[in-house]
Amino acid sequence: MRLLTTSSAAGMALAASSVSTTWHSVVSLQVYSSHRVQPLIHSSSSSINNNDGEVTRRHYFGSTLSSIITSAAIVLANPEISPAKVVSKPLLMDAIPASPERDTLIQALSNNSADEVVLTAIKNLVPLNPMKSKSASKYASGLDGEWKLLWYNKSDFSPLLKLPFPLRPDSFQYFGDAAEKEVGSGRVAQGLTGGVVSALGPKKELWLSSGAVAKESDPSILEIFPPFRFQLGEIPGSLSQKQTIVESQSDADFRAVNARTTEAQMAPKNEYEQLYLEDGGSGSLRISVVSAGDPVIVGDMFVHQKL
Repeated sequence: MRLLTTSSAAGMALAASSVSTTWHSVVSLQVYSSHRVQPLIHSSSSSINNNDGEVTRRHYFGSTLSSIITSAAIVLANPEISPAKVVSKPLLMDAIPASPERDTLIQALSNNSADEVVLTAIKNLVPLNPMKSKSASKYASGLDGEWKLLWYNKSDFSPLLKLPFPLRPDSFQYFGDAAEKEVGSGRVAQGLTGGVVSALGPKKELWLSSGAVAKESDPSILEIFPPFRFQLGEIPGSLSQKQTIVESQSDADFRAVNARTTEAQMAPKNEYEQLYLEDGGSGSLRISVVSAGDPVIVGDMFVHQKL
């Protein structure tokens, strides 16, 4: 069942831009690469059924999505609203081996410290990466699961994450089995849920996914590749089918959707590097960066914690 009118499709393309201006990292992903709309966004004549109930749902969907985009636009247009770089407080897990450097980062995030403090803590922790020189299988095992975003370093990472609480959605990344269950084998995903996204429904989640494979020469780096899909679905575990809003078959196409320059569209594939990765189960920390690819997001750095 297709619910997109021409106008709501345009709105979703804008929303896709705000979500993927990360992933952004990965799919950056862009999970964590950006692109031109393939014919998954159809004209109103091909995507609308003559059904009053469906028209009502389309109208509601378009209206609530417009509210989300408007909220993000308000923040972007008002520089006095400061972006929240610490977007979630870390869980305190006694089972994870402690170190002074790790404790300092946890404390900085818990206290919503300034970026300079967080970055100094990251700089001191990264050399202690427990996954250094490990095999590709070890990295895959460490990444497997659901990760919640705690902090990011660039103010243009995602407009929706600049919203103040309680409008700001939570951001998650999914790898391994957790991603396969939701977006298919060999893929990684990023999701936004809660906050303004709740206007689409209490369990709704915006999903952005891509292919990903560990780089042969360095398993800490994921190479991100198409197809890239931006979808509306529900939180993990839901049996409802996701609705594909945009699907792109190349980096250039996806970056065009996100209004990238010609130079950016021609840039190489995104690479997503794990600078620090704990494999201690729930509560583990991960520090990552977009190390190559789309020049708009290269250098984007993130701190996630495994749920």
